[in-house]
Amino acid sequence: MKSRPTKQKLKQRGILRERVFGCDLGEHLLNSGYDVPQVLKSCTEFIEKHGVVDGIYRLSGIASNIQKLRHEFDSEQIPDLTKDVYIQDIHCVGSLCKLYFRELPNPLLTYQLYEKFSVSDILP
Repeated sequence: MKSRPTKQKLKQRGILRERVFGCDLGEHLLNSGYDVPQVLKSCTEFIEKHGVVDGIYRLSGIASNIQKLRHEFDSEQIPDLTKDVYIQDIHCVGSLCKLYFRELPNPLLTYQLYEKFSVSDILP
């Protein structure tokens, strides 16, 4: 019986792609070679340039626009955020950032460090 191909060989052939959403942050950064996930870099640059509106992270974007953006990033493409559909619905870009953080399997403030960030430790 032949053995299964390794993950690396499947990636080289284009059969297996690394997910962006729902992937461990450390693993994703290691595989991508970036210091900051591309989805966060692209979205924050766009928001800094075009996001001078109230409640950019408070209001939700249109779900179909958020899903289109998510699919493009998961397909290892960097979407053109300057398209009219995203300029007109700037909140979808902020919502995509929130979605990325929400789907991380481990929070940024890890469970191991939770006690160090706990409010009860700060107050007398």
